[in-house]
Amino acid sequence: MRLVAQTRRFLAASSLPALVMGAALLVGTGAAQAEPEFVRSVKPGPGVYELVFSAPMNRVYVAAAGTRGSTEAKVLALDPATLETKETIDFGSEAAFGLGINNKTKKLYATQTRIGAVAIVDLATGKVVATVKKGDKAHVREAVVDEAGNRTFITVMGRDDDSSVWIIDGATDSIVGSIDNLPGSVTGVAVDQKGNRLFASAMKSNQVHVIDLATGKIIKSFASGGENAINLVYDASGDQIFVAHQGSGDVVVLDAKDGSVVKKIPTGQGALGITLDAARNLVYVANRVGGYVTLIDTKTLEPVANVVTGSMPNTVAVDPATGNAYVTNKSKMTPRPRPAQPPAAGAAPAPGATPATPVAAAPAGGAPAGGAPGGPAPGGRPVPMIDPFGDTVSLIKP
Repeated sequence: MRLVAQTRRFLAASSLPALVMGAALLVGTGAAQAEPEFVRSVKPGPGVYELVFSAPMNRVYVAAAGTRGSTEAKVLALDPATLETKETIDFGSEAAFGLGINNKTKKLYATQTRIGAVAIVDLATGKVVATVKKGDKAHVREAVVDEAGNRTFITVMGRDDDSSVWIIDGATDSIVGSIDNLPGSVTGVAVDQKGNRLFASAMKSNQVHVIDLATGKIIKSFASGGENAINLVYDASGDQIFVAHQGSGDVVVLDAKDGSVVKKIPTGQGALGITLDAARNLVYVANRVGGYVTLIDTKTLEPVANVVTGSMPNTVAVDPATGNAYVTNKSKMTPRPRPAQPPAAGAAPAPGATPATPVAAAPAGGAPAGGAPGGPAPGGRPVPMIDPFGDTVSLIKP
């Protein structure tokens, strides 16, 4: 495994032990593949979440939700070479978080989690042409596009056995189907276009569901092989599923035929976003808590590099022609403080002493524990830290 030296200036203190350990593994690897190059990083706007790449539009589209309570949410269109903002698409108070793109039809699909809807944007005009929803307060999360079928799959995360996947028809900009009552809190999906299958990661039950898209029914479910299966990609060349686990900090490779574990690959704390570059046989994994992006060779199933891109890498998008990879990095937050714990039975504080208030541990996928200048947020609400390497978009060349 290689650690890209050019990016060490972006190393957060909380990530140092993990990456120093990774650097120690460089000795004797003998890797012949060229190192990926960190090119640049910019701060396009507050509250960055997901991003997608469009070759026809020659843009990288980034969801920027803005600061908490603001009415200035946008999707920003960046120049893929310079990362300069060229256009903005205004979302007002109804922020977009997840993004999917159909480059054949030049449409962008944006999940608006706060209002339980999906906005559809015509990229030629930069206008929202439709907003679709089903029911009230649906926790819409991911938008995954099947360009060949001109359809988009939207994950609607439930608490137990009430998750759904909406199917949006690209021709009519409407919801034409819904796969309901999916168990285990479904968060991510991946499409097998040839096999007409949908693979869904269930974060709570640590499973992968295989759905027959002809019937909309689960045909089998198998263990994901790790903790908190959050997102996944399907590699058709090997008929394998790569599952990112936020809790156990790894990617597990599964045989898509029977769900057997091919290999478990440790990547880093809070493994979250996962993207396949099929042309170069690479999978990119954004380790949000670890603070770096891991590149995995899909043929050898070995990590080949770690690239430090910013504070909390969130998602990765790839230009299939050049292999350039774009990464969103979120800002760190102060943890939510919790009330002081009562003293143990029979114990009493020393005279004049004030019982200490413990700080809650950061959840998987959240910010590392630590305080921001000025102390905890009023009312227990997290606030952004002073973080020069968060709310950024970074460019990596393979």
